[in-house]
Amino acid sequence: MANPRIAIFARLANGNVAPTRVIEGPHTRLSRTSHAIVFDEKNDEIVVPNPLAEAILVYRGNASGDAAPIRTIQGPRTLLQENDELALDNVHDEIIVPTRQAILVFSRTANGNVAPLRIIAGPKTKMFRARGIAVDPVNNIIAMGNANPQGILIFNRTDQGDVAPRSIITGPRTGIYATKGFAVLPDRKELIATVEARGVQVSRNVGESFVGIWNYTDNGDVAPKAMIKGETSMLIAPRGAALDLKHQEIFVIDKVQNSFFTYSWQKILQTMQR
Repeated sequence: MANPRIAIFARLANGNVAPTRVIEGPHTRLSRTSHAIVFDEKNDEIVVPNPLAEAILVYRGNASGDAAPIRTIQGPRTLLQENDELALDNVHDEIIVPTRQAILVFSRTANGNVAPLRIIAGPKTKMFRARGIAVDPVNNIIAMGNANPQGILIFNRTDQGDVAPRSIITGPRTGIYATKGFAVLPDRKELIATVEARGVQVSRNVGESFVGIWNYTDNGDVAPKAMIKGETSMLIAPRGAALDLKHQEIFVIDKVQNSFFTYSWQKILQTMQR
């Protein structure tokens, strides 16, 4: 978030419309540069990172105004640093947080200065500058973006310590320069990633960045099976991605456009070839 606030909009909102409610103010402890947000429908909670305070903040689902977090993970034992992304596993009650060269796993109900339940870190992991993360609690995988090698690293959900990824999606055919956001489709065993084009912050060329879809089993230099791309997509710098399968929609945030785009998921499925 560019501004330290959480804005909640109606699902069918369109155009220049005001949010239905906003969480902001000094008691919220929100800061800039948070690049992820999760709504935990099962437990009616909102979870966001605060990288400047090296913290994870949890709010009630109906929070509004200057509402304080109901839980905060923060302190030296947490090992949090540069933690602007996260994912939630509400099947196993865990919060998964990537840092520069590690994945930290906390209990969903953790509060205060608590140590991670598990840590994935070390040279075998090939992690360097995490860029987005997603967890599939059904098929037990964690997928994360990586700066070097540029691509997507896929781990087993229960991995711990210095372990190699089960697969790495990287190479020129992937089209990946910088992955920013992730979503997963457990039933289809598919991974959705937003990909920002090289130099996009300078050129701002519409149509170069994209949203790509890969199979969990993909490994190596594999092109996405389907994409949202092109001038009609209006994408310049796509960041977070989320799915609403009930209404057959996919949501994508664009940083440069300062916009929230909604696409038809059904139409995207029709383009898939493999």
